[in-house]
Parts: sequence; structure tokens; C-alpha cells
Amino acid sequence: MANSQLAGTAEILRASQKDEEYMRYLRNLTADITQRCLGIPFWMRWKDLSSSFSDALFFGLTTLSGLQTLGEEYANIIQIDRSLKSIPSKWVRFTDISLRTFGCYFLLRFQTWLENQLSLIPQVESNDDNTYITNLKAFLPIIFKAISVLQRIHLIAFYFYGNYYSISKRFTGIKYLVIRRWLSNPDQQAPYKLLGWIAATQLCLSLAINLYAASTKPPVSIKEKESNSGEAVNSKNQCSLCFEKRSYSTATPCGHLFCWSCITSWMQNKEECPLCRESFPPSKLIYLQNYY
Repeated sequence: MANSQLAGTAEILRASQKDEEYMRYLRNLTADITQRCLGIPFWMRWKDLSSSFSDALFFGLTTLSGLQTLGEEYANIIQIDRSLKSIPSKWVRFTDISLRTFGCYFLLRFQTWLENQLSLIPQVESNDDNTYITNLKAFLPIIFKAISVLQRIHLIAFYFYGNYYSISKRFTGIKYLVIRRWLSNPDQQAPYKLLGWIAATQLCLSLAINLYAASTKPPVSIKEKESNSGEAVNSKNQCSLCFEKRSYSTATPCGHLFCWSCITSWMQNKEECPLCRESFPPSKLIYLQNYY
């Protein structure tokens, strides 16, 4: 430990990018196995959970086993606990892996569940509880939007100080040490502060734009919401991947129609049509405006 020093932004980013390559390969492999064994509709429904399990498997075979990840080995860094004297305990590593792989998934699930529960509460006129529920429904998207803003602030702090790249690392206090000190170059850290200023400027601009859009957006009536949610789903407007009403209809070169989100998610794993298996690049997808 005497000949080592804390890893900087460059080393941590290099390790994370290398890990992401192997994790992406493992996700694609898991998706392919799931699609062949359980079918495409099952994969479309649980693809986020499948990706989380794939990432947990990657870190379970490396970090949880007390080994370096492939990215950490590539960047010549190792994890260290808050004391900077020993590697993190198994419990701390398990907490880090759980938060990193399943944190966002369960947070999104909780958001969806909470929105559904609030939508089931009946509307009662002239009721203080009804006013409270209405306000909660209005501010719920803002609350979860604030969480994403905090994630971006965390990334900006990483560009400036270079300690914690993921929120799970900050929560568990896990840092990195450079194994071979002569491979570390402190001069490489300065350009990342420029990225921090750029990211901070972009965040401020996006917040200003969102606030302006929210202040000028006309309210949507309850009747309009009910009429939109009550539309029937038939074979003509049904997506073949999620089996729900198509949203933002998108056509493939072979003429099949899907939801924009469904077909783009599919194309991240296989560049082919889910129905006829015709191969084509994602740039060939055609978004159909004013088509339902």
C-alpha cells in the first residue's frame, strides 16, 4: 500500500468503460438465451430485470468473489475501504453490487406501483384528502425527476474530484488504489474538470428548459385522459412485441410495425426484424408521424 495512491478520474473511467464492454456482451448473451427459451414477449416484459441479473452475475463472479473485475485489472486498480488500509468486506461488496445492479430497477418499479395505486383511489369532490392526493399525483413525477438530477450532480462531482463514479460506491465508501504507481499520471485528471463544467452547464440549461416548458404547458382535462386510456386495442394497432396498443408507431424496412421503444430496445441486441428475421441497421427504422 505504501507504493500505491488513490486512483483518479482517468483510471476509474477506463476501468468502468472496459467493464461495460464485457457486461454488454453478457447482457446480449442472456437476452438471446431468454428469447430462445422463454420467447420474445417474456423477454420484452422482463428485459430490465434480465439485464440487472446479468450485471449481478458479472460482479458476483468478480467483485463478490474477492477478485478484480476485468476493467479494474485492465486499469491496474483495486477496491479499498474507507480506512484505505484493506479491501472492502464481503458485506460491503454485496451492498455495493446490489445497489448498483438492482437499485434503478426497483426504484422504477416502485414509481410505477405508486402511480398505479394513486390512480386507483376514487375521486371525491370537496374533500381535503382528495386535494392532497391530487397534489401528490402532480408532484410525483417531479420527485422522481429530482432523483435523476441528483444522479447527474453526482457525476459532475466525480469529474471534479474523481472519487466515486457510481452512487453505490459513494454510499459504501469504496475507493480505488492504483496498484502500479508509475502507471498513474496526475496530469490526466485536469481535462476531466472541463467535462464537469460542461456537464454542469448542460444540467442548468436542461433544468431551465424544463421549468419553462412546465410553466407554459396547458393542463390536460380528466375527460381527455379517460378518453385516451379507454381506447380499444385490436390487431391493427397492436405491437407484436409488447402486445399492447402501439405508441409512436415505427416501421421496419420489411413493413412490420412496432412501438418505437420496443423495436429500438430489440435492435440493441439483434439488428433484425423480430417477425421475419430480415437483417437491417437501426438507421433504417422509420418513425411514422400521425399514424396510429
